[in-house]
Amino acid sequence: MRKLKQILTLLMLAVTINSCAIFYPNTDILMKVHKGMSKNEVSSLLGAPNYRRFDRSNEEWEYQKSVAGNGGNTVIVITFANDVVINMDSFSDNSYNNQINPVINIPVTDRPIGRPVRERPDPYSRSMREGEFTALYNKIKSKPFKDDQLEILQLAAGSNYFTCAQCVRLMSIYTFDDDKLEVAKIVIPRITDRENYDNVISAVSFISSEETVRKLFGIPKR
Repeated sequence: MRKLKQILTLLMLAVTINSCAIFYPNTDILMKVHKGMSKNEVSSLLGAPNYRRFDRSNEEWEYQKSVAGNGGNTVIVITFANDVVINMDSFSDNSYNNQINPVINIPVTDRPIGRPVRERPDPYSRSMREGEFTALYNKIKSKPFKDDQLEILQLAAGSNYFTCAQCVRLMSIYTFDDDKLEVAKIVIPRITDRENYDNVISAVSFISSEETVRKLFGIPKR
């Protein structure tokens, strides 16, 4: 009888440990997300997202998980372009902890009560700093062949965002519209100030090229 109780105790302990592993994934899970993963691969790793956002170019999946080794909740934000991972952001968020806080008298206002505001970097406002961009521009321009130049730009665009002015400057490396449009196709999906699209349209010479730029910005054909 005593031996049976010991076996049952060990079984219960094993179940408890496994349950903790399921509900509190290890921080190693953050290292398993990498660029180029498909949506199916991310879903297999993290499950369905708690929140989902998208615009004309990119899509974001947001997860809220209790990760073993991190205090409070961990928020994981994964950005997709063309259905593959191009960016990931993770940060601690304690605003959802179920803690008993002291009662505070708050004056009544007309402001609606909504979801708690969580401060986190907005990926769409992270255009390259001027010094970083100038270094990238000079590196691209120093390469003698266009294929090498575009390869550098493609790699940089995978982890950076640009302004319309920076896009125009990169396009100015080339003389012909066809080459400028190759730059535009890489950079426009990563532009933060899309309302300034006219500057990019003005950087090409032909009407057909202007229509291509408008299409890249998701602007309806005139």
